[in-house]
Amino acid sequence: MKTAVILYDGFSSLEFSTLYEPLARAASNAPGLIQCDICSPTSEVFDGYGLHYYPTRMTTSLQGYDLLCVPGGPGASKQSENSSFLTWLATAREVQQIIVIGNGALLLAAAGLLNGHEIASPPEAGASLASFGVRPSAQALVLDGPVLSASDIRSALELGQAVARSLIQGIPLHSISGASGAALPPAREATAERKTAETNITVCLNLDGSGKHQIQTGLPFLDHMLTQVSVHGLFDLQVNAQGDLQIDPHHTMEDVALTLGLAFQQALGDRTGIVRMASAEVPMDDSLARVTVDFSGRPYCVFQGVWTLPSIGGIPNTLFVHFLESLAQGARCNLHAIIQYGNDDHHKAEALFKALGRAFCAATRLDPRREGLIPSSKGVL
Repeated sequence: MKTAVILYDGFSSLEFSTLYEPLARAASNAPGLIQCDICSPTSEVFDGYGLHYYPTRMTTSLQGYDLLCVPGGPGASKQSENSSFLTWLATAREVQQIIVIGNGALLLAAAGLLNGHEIASPPEAGASLASFGVRPSAQALVLDGPVLSASDIRSALELGQAVARSLIQGIPLHSISGASGAALPPAREATAERKTAETNITVCLNLDGSGKHQIQTGLPFLDHMLTQVSVHGLFDLQVNAQGDLQIDPHHTMEDVALTLGLAFQQALGDRTGIVRMASAEVPMDDSLARVTVDFSGRPYCVFQGVWTLPSIGGIPNTLFVHFLESLAQGARCNLHAIIQYGNDDHHKAEALFKALGRAFCAATRLDPRREGLIPSSKGVL
């Protein structure tokens, strides 16, 4: 999916960022599948406040792009009278999908790309759009054929995130307005909690994230390992844990794993369309680890590995096995974790948790060929 985000003199940098940031994140989550370019016919562009921007691609034509994104801005009206700019925009006639915010629709309408389409537009742009053969709509979000439009920045924020999820998940954009009541793919997110007399745990998880993390368990080495899962699994992850560490790390390790597993279970829902099974092998200097997972709905854990010392970072090594067992129980997955060899226990553990993140990432991805299907011959997981 080749995406062009358009810049022009007088664009709104805020509206631009609501489109570009989630699209760029989608591109980073699916390298080789999604390409996001910032395009302009000139090498330098100024936003509505006079700040310099430099496009990543200065193009003479927009042919070959699949998705065209145009922000609004105070300069849109003036640019709609710029014949050379409009001629350049018109080279995108073969684009498959268009996303436009606010009065950015004036540019596409003047270039002849919105004839006959219904567009969510700010009130002040309605008359001008109508003069170009466009049907202005009072709705905040409208999908009309290949054109998806948002009338204001608040709607654009929702739209940008939803479109990014669609691209990451490989799911076509669906109608978000009109009588159908259909919606863009929901976020695969969950917040799970576990409160006992021994611990108080909260985990927030976004399966289609970018590796953003905020982790505080009271166990710095566990924080370090969960960071590896987030960064290498491209999961947005927040973990806040208070436990009876004055006794030992056991209850905190166990309950963090159970709660993290529950967050995966909730975010996956009925597991429709996921890849389901995956394996990842990761080296860390002298060490090599492999994790294989099946989100089968049946909890089971197998661990093979030899530790050199009794603990790492103040955590007994036996608790890492218990962590994996509890994670498999909470996530209802089949989990096989193997430390194949290594000398340094820190390296062994880090390779193991990096492999855990990679395997979970691959297994929880949506397979476009399985859209709407449970990945099981039984028809249920």
